[in-house]
Amino acid sequence: MIQDRNLIVATVIGAALFTSGFVLMSSSIESNQAAAAYPMAQQGDHHGYGYSHGKMKPGGYAAGTIASIQNDENGNPAWVLSGYWKASLTEGAKGNQSSPASNSTSSMGEDMSNKVGKFGAWFGMVMTNGSAEHKHQIDNFTLTAISMPDNATMIYNGTVSITMKEGPVHDVPMSATVKGGNVLSLWLDPSKIDNHFGNTPIYGTVTKAVQIMK
Repeated sequence: MIQDRNLIVATVIGAALFTSGFVLMSSSIESNQAAAAYPMAQQGDHHGYGYSHGKMKPGGYAAGTIASIQNDENGNPAWVLSGYWKASLTEGAKGNQSSPASNSTSSMGEDMSNKVGKFGAWFGMVMTNGSAEHKHQIDNFTLTAISMPDNATMIYNGTVSITMKEGPVHDVPMSATVKGGNVLSLWLDPSKIDNHFGNTPIYGTVTKAVQIMK
């Protein structure tokens, strides 16, 4: 069961298939399923995920929460993160800036040149003593590679933009790892963001997923 679920996780951010029991076989039920799968997506399609107004392009979509503790420079728990993320993988024209390079393939041998991958996260960050509250946004994801080191793990590599105090930082390398089809961890290159999130990944959960067939 874990292996089957992880093979489907790949279509949401990468290039395989993702399922959690939400399979839509006709466009007549897309709107209701989309609303159920994305209760937090109340901004419409401002970030280009393709599911505004109940109309979703064929492909894979997922959403979940960010719930994480980040360490300080001494390795002690110092920050609480809370928010949400969403992602999609749809077919797109070659050359789309959200797609991998035209010669890109996944580690599973699938051509990714016509895949448009999207990933975004929005979360607050506050110290464990309740001070220094602020927010971050991760967006502008470009998928570059997918790997499956074992039956319970999928890894998606790419680059993102992330908002920081001084302004957005672009082209930050990011790895998104899904374990057991339920847990998401994000690793952002600390050298690009002054080690802002400490020495541990940002953790979250996979709570909703949907596969649009047509």
